[in-house]
Amino acid sequence: MPVLNKPLRWMMRWLLLLLASPLLMAGGTADHHKFEVLQQDFETLQQLNDACVSCHTEAPAQLHNTIHWRWQFEDKSGHLQGKLNVMNSYHPSVASNMDSCDNCHIGYGLEEQELSGIRPDGVVDCMMCHDTTGEYFYSKFHQDGAKCLNCHDDGAEALKEQTKNQPSRFTVTLTTMAQQVGMTTSSACGACHFHDGGADGAKHGDLDSSLLNASHELDVHLSADGASLTCSSCHQGNDHQMYGSRYQANSPIDDKGVDALNGARATCVSCHGDRPMQDERLNDHTDRVACQTCHIPAYARGGVATKTFWDWSKAGEKDRRRKPIIEYDEAGRVIYASQKGAMQYGETLRPEYRWFDGQITFAKPGNPVDPATAVMMTTIGGGAEQTNSKIFPFHVFRSILPYDSEEQKLIPMQLAGRGREAYWNGYSWEKSLQAGAEAAGLKFSGEVGFVETTMLWPLNHGVAPKEQALSCQQCHTGEGRLGRVAGLYIPGQNQSQLLDQLGRLLVILTIVAVLTHGTLRIIFAWRRKRNEPDN
Repeated sequence: MPVLNKPLRWMMRWLLLLLASPLLMAGGTADHHKFEVLQQDFETLQQLNDACVSCHTEAPAQLHNTIHWRWQFEDKSGHLQGKLNVMNSYHPSVASNMDSCDNCHIGYGLEEQELSGIRPDGVVDCMMCHDTTGEYFYSKFHQDGAKCLNCHDDGAEALKEQTKNQPSRFTVTLTTMAQQVGMTTSSACGACHFHDGGADGAKHGDLDSSLLNASHELDVHLSADGASLTCSSCHQGNDHQMYGSRYQANSPIDDKGVDALNGARATCVSCHGDRPMQDERLNDHTDRVACQTCHIPAYARGGVATKTFWDWSKAGEKDRRRKPIIEYDEAGRVIYASQKGAMQYGETLRPEYRWFDGQITFAKPGNPVDPATAVMMTTIGGGAEQTNSKIFPFHVFRSILPYDSEEQKLIPMQLAGRGREAYWNGYSWEKSLQAGAEAAGLKFSGEVGFVETTMLWPLNHGVAPKEQALSCQQCHTGEGRLGRVAGLYIPGQNQSQLLDQLGRLLVILTIVAVLTHGTLRIIFAWRRKRNEPDN
């Protein structure tokens, strides 16, 4: 069988991707302006979405079975994983803050009970993903009663500057939105995924609004000067089930390729193969080094900062009139708020590197705490001895969280709600943790302490072109980037100063010995010649 040259292989791959995803080019096969059910003046968002599912009758059942709706899934061991069951270092628990967190859910005012036991007539929010006007997100959050601080939060002043040049909102009616639905856009995905964690770009480090108009140097995939892809170009699937969840991630060695039906699999190797570069010396690295390691040389580099540290123990301070305090940095980001404590941000940050097999174990409510060490809120699977692991870049986020100091275990805190038990209302950690413990089915001793936590987020976005990728010297030097990766030997980096000195000494002694030996041979040869009798 003839072997295709590289340019032809690339052409075939992209042709397969485009043929497998015709709707990305065509924008759909139906003109929604002509549908009679959409020829009405919608007064509420729910009326609009009811009209959607009157035709798309299977969509609710499909969505009810996805992690986007359930926020949880059952792993191979039968344990429940996902957002609804784990804790993080930001707003630590969804289950204890449903009154606030459910605003980002693809439904209306959901509670934990509905997520766990879905009603057949549960209303899905089709427009959240399929709006193409860019205005539905704003309508949803204002009409659906979301609290202002859900969005106008830690990036408050910075957000004002960011939106000055954006067009005014609420200029399109719900009817117009309904008639202009289409395939998902990066803007629709980013409405939730860019802004979680309290501000634009706050949480993940590689997901923020700068990707919507990315330059080629910032992201070769999303840039109009690059591949001009959207989020759904890689995060594809069938029946609303999508690839790429951090809770159900594919391995970095996933090389199953682009599926003719499902499209891309949200891994680099699935599209590019495992030897994508023209330089075979670089291809020799790809079995143990993920593409992201070299092609994401820094993150939060699009002009939007990400959070690096959050100290909840500092929360609760008020001014002399007992009013909450808020302080900003020079960029307009909140660095202190009475409701949240102290925060730090960073831009153009160097990743930290770990072996990674695609599996992440998240901390859960009730996990044990050793106050003498930082609590790992995410445990990364993989190791140097495992052939399914590659070296991968991570955003490291650190936080100081309250916990049950007597029982020494993690307890969720309730932040939002209408009662005084919500910390943002009553400023009582004891009441907040008591309510959080009840939401998680735990007992709380009443004793509150604070412990440092660490959370690792794998970096996949903000992929730089080869011109901005890491150079050989950035790894193969004494102070190289990969020096802290366990079980890794890198020529030129893993050096011992004592061994180097011994090596130099041996070289010097060898040279001295050779010179001495040569000199002695010359001397003795001269003496022999001198003592030889004349013939």
